[in-house]
Amino acid sequence: MISVIVPIYKVENYIKKCVDSIRHQTYKELEIILVDDGSPDNCPAICDEYAKKDSRIQVIHKQNGGLINARKSGLEIAKGEYIGFVDGDDWIEPEMYELFAQQIKKYSPDMVISDFYYDSGTKPANSEQLFEREYYDKYALENEIYPHMLFSGTYYKFGINPCCWSKVYKKELLKKNLYPVDGRIKMGEDAAFTYPCLLDAESIATVKTPCYHYIINPESMTKSYDKDLKDIIFLPYARIKEKCRESGTDLGAQPDYYLLYLANFLIRNETKSKNPGEGIQKLLANADVRNAAKRIDRSILPFHTKLFAFALKMRSKMLLRSYMTLLKTVV
Repeated sequence: MISVIVPIYKVENYIKKCVDSIRHQTYKELEIILVDDGSPDNCPAICDEYAKKDSRIQVIHKQNGGLINARKSGLEIAKGEYIGFVDGDDWIEPEMYELFAQQIKKYSPDMVISDFYYDSGTKPANSEQLFEREYYDKYALENEIYPHMLFSGTYYKFGINPCCWSKVYKKELLKKNLYPVDGRIKMGEDAAFTYPCLLDAESIATVKTPCYHYIINPESMTKSYDKDLKDIIFLPYARIKEKCRESGTDLGAQPDYYLLYLANFLIRNETKSKNPGEGIQKLLANADVRNAAKRIDRSILPFHTKLFAFALKMRSKMLLRSYMTLLKTVV
């Protein structure tokens, strides 16, 4: 059985399409766990109605605690050998879990991963991740997946996207790597446990057919300043580095590029602040960020990002403020 965990928060306009797409899967041996994360709209009542008409559905009502904690709550009661996730504003094709189940039956892998669609309402775009085989043992993982999973060589494209919803995980593997993740994380939640899971995995299977529709919803994009982000933005990076040390895996410069990616997200957040000085100072004082900016190959970066990386390398507040001004003209 596969358990599917669906965090629910402020998705009243999308929840029915989402849940119906899971209920109507061709693969029927599903446990569907709807986690109402303190949603202030009609989502809690909608979840309860679904539980009444489908015995496979369980509902958890909890105080709002963020995405990671909602996923942990679902995992605590999940009965399936494998665990999948669907976000409450997305939807899936009818055959998705059937395709996953076929690979599970054939290979008994620690994870199954697949391509997915970026869906903005027009023509969906395939994620086109960098995997070719149908099955990878540990040797193949170490030689063909790990060398590019965090950074493909093009800024910024993951070799293996960290999103958890286009994957299923063996439950024990997921427990080992999801429970330690800091629940405060708001950016890079999936990376903080998907890459550790991949590093621990002895094998994975893949599905090239994209079946998950990740909805690009402008309404859900963060437009306001997040004052807490500067204190938590680098937690996913720290978790990945910790797992690399535990597993004895050298990912080369990949974590440096990922750290630059997170730092760039932070500085974009700071452009929305009336007083960005503290965030800038915190960024320039971060030794990991500074060392990463020195180690990366700036020649492969887009022009704007080259300026950003150079400002970090030189610890230049003036250049960083110039970069922020530039961002305001193009964002």
